[in-house]
Amino acid sequence: MHQLTTAIRWDLLRQFRYNIIYAALLVTLIYILILLNLPDGPYREKMLVFLIFNDPAALGMLFIGSLFLFERSENTLPALWVTPLSVQHYVLSKTLTLSAIATLSALAMGLGGYGWNFRYVFFVSAIGLTASLFTLLGMAAVVSCKNFNQYLLRMAGILVPTALPFLNFFEITHTFWWYLLPSQASLLLLEAAFVPIEGWQAAYSFLYLGVWNVVAFRLAVHNLTNRTKF
Repeated sequence: MHQLTTAIRWDLLRQFRYNIIYAALLVTLIYILILLNLPDGPYREKMLVFLIFNDPAALGMLFIGSLFLFERSENTLPALWVTPLSVQHYVLSKTLTLSAIATLSALAMGLGGYGWNFRYVFFVSAIGLTASLFTLLGMAAVVSCKNFNQYLLRMAGILVPTALPFLNFFEITHTFWWYLLPSQASLLLLEAAFVPIEGWQAAYSFLYLGVWNVVAFRLAVHNLTNRTKF
C-alpha cells in the first residue's frame, strides 16, 4: 500500500510537470463553453452525453500515451526497474490518477452544462470505469510504440470501433451487436445519469465494464512486463 501511495504522489507530480493536468483544465473549459451553448431541445441530453464521453475515452488514451512516452524518453522506466515498485502498482497508479482527473473534469462539464440535477452515482461510475478502461488499453498499446505518431494510429484503431454504439445512441441503428463493445456500456451508464434506463441495462453496464477493466489491466501488466523488462 505504501508503494502505491508513493507512486500516486509521484505520478501527480509528473503529470503537473508534463502539463497534463493543465491540458485537462483547458479542455474542460472549452467543453464547458460548448455545453453552455447547446440549444435546448429533445437531443440536448444526447449531445451532452456525446461530448462528455469523449473526455475519459479519447483524452484518457492520449494522456497515458504521452505520459509513458515522456517517461521512456527521459529514461525513467529503467530507473524503476531497481525500485521495489511492482508493475501492478505502476499500472494501477497511473490508472487511478488519470481516472480521477477525468472524473473531476467530467463533473465540471456536467455541472456547467446541465446543472446539479442528475444522478451522480451513474455519472461518476460511467466516467471512472470508462476512463480507467481506456487508460489501461492505451497503456497496453503504447508500450510497443516507437513514437507518438505510431501510437496515434493504434489509438485510432481502438477508438473508431468504440464509436459504433453511437449509431444506436442517436437511433440510426437498432442492433444488439454493439452491446459486445464496452463503449455501449459506458454510454448507457452515462445516459442513466440524465434519463432513466432499464434495470438490465444498468446491470449489464456495470458488469461488462468491470470485466473489461480486469482484462485490460492484465493485458497492460503483461505487455509492460514483457516489453519493458519491469
